[in-house]
Amino acid sequence: MTARSLSALAAAVALSACSGGGGRSIPPLGSPAIALSGTPAAVPVLKLVGVGDSLTAGVQSNGLMGADVAPNPYYTGTAGGSAFPIVQATQTHGFWALLWSQANSAAVNSPATSPLPLIAPPGVGQILVPADAAGDLAGITTACGANNAIAYGYATALRARLNAGVVPYDVAVPGQTVHEALYQIAPQSGCGVPANAGVFGGLANIVAPENGTFYPILGNFPRGTTQVAAAAGLRGTIDTVWLGSNDLLKFANSLGALPPTDPAALQNDVAATVKALQASGAKVAVANLFDILDASFFIAQPLLPEVFTARLTPTLGAAAAAVAGPQLAAQVDTVYGLGSRGYLTVSGLTKVLGAVAKRQALPQLGGGDFVPDALAAKVAALNAAYNAAIAAAVTQTGAVLVDIHTPLAAAHAAGGIPISAKCCGFLYGEGIFSLDGLHPSNTGYAVIANVFIKTLDTALGTSIPAVDVTAVYAGDIYAPH
Repeated sequence: MTARSLSALAAAVALSACSGGGGRSIPPLGSPAIALSGTPAAVPVLKLVGVGDSLTAGVQSNGLMGADVAPNPYYTGTAGGSAFPIVQATQTHGFWALLWSQANSAAVNSPATSPLPLIAPPGVGQILVPADAAGDLAGITTACGANNAIAYGYATALRARLNAGVVPYDVAVPGQTVHEALYQIAPQSGCGVPANAGVFGGLANIVAPENGTFYPILGNFPRGTTQVAAAAGLRGTIDTVWLGSNDLLKFANSLGALPPTDPAALQNDVAATVKALQASGAKVAVANLFDILDASFFIAQPLLPEVFTARLTPTLGAAAAAVAGPQLAAQVDTVYGLGSRGYLTVSGLTKVLGAVAKRQALPQLGGGDFVPDALAAKVAALNAAYNAAIAAAVTQTGAVLVDIHTPLAAAHAAGGIPISAKCCGFLYGEGIFSLDGLHPSNTGYAVIANVFIKTLDTALGTSIPAVDVTAVYAGDIYAPH
């Protein structure tokens, strides 16, 4: 674990949601033509369409943004300031953006031609950046400020985009569950009014990101269009589908208060999604899920002595921290009942360290702050069951399975992905994940893109060149160098 600050927010936790311009028309699924507000990006060499959640959308550090912010408002250029001179765009570094770029030999950062629904700075969500030399994090916007204030209205949401007149081919909506991708037709709630806040308690301000990103991404389609219907209407050659992570996160980060999606229901929804896309003429590649508890947002209980020792060393000194760190870890384990296979999350760690710095008692933690071992076992079992359901749906429909789980599980077991002497590991700050601990770094997304590329080349006969992961790592602000 590096000494980089672990002050981060939980992100991308989904809730169930239901219910609800002229231009060029594209007929989906044999239903009436969809009237698009705008024109799709120029016809590519390989017409890819992206279906999914925040991972396909390219979220990093708790937000979605299509262009850099320079300078970082917290950057002073002095020894005590932030180490990040800019706030980097997220969408253009996502795996799907890399896949498109490699397949079509085309950049994705031009608003006039990008296949992405590029969000104007300061983004949608609350993008996290280091605010000082210690790495403490802060958002560059407020929950209901800037683009977040207009994102919930169908008539206003496209003003949050850099390319409002270009219909995207990546229609992934952060926060959506598998069922929501099929059936959600409108935001469930407005800005600052998260749905079912009582269930989530302390998570109330960060749940339901699908509500804030729904119209900024799908606003070129008629009101009432679901993500899957929009994707089918685009009539891709190859459609990628990667959904299910939010079904796990809503269960884990509600401390089990929200009932988990039944694996059989998830299988049916994945199969329905694939069939809808196949009916539009596309070949479909469906990805399974990596082990969500391997994300750096979740800190395993056995690692807590080391983590607390590292975090306390700058203020207590090495000798005192070597004693206080394990003591604090034991206290945390007892107070919150983590158990030997439980997890404290990044947000929980931040709250604990904040109380320690103020010489206060350990704080009350809620959903998103910890996962006790009994719940962790259920999350792991669901993770495996969902992957089995995805595999069954792929077999049922004749789609292609993109096995993300196997290589990432192997890399986690091996201690990381050896790209350099300093990179890259799965612990927070070790290079595979961005600052929210849930979404990959540039390097992590590049690794995932190559899994997709290898699968498409092997199973569907494409000739997409691999991403140069080493080159991506060289410019990755999230990875240690």
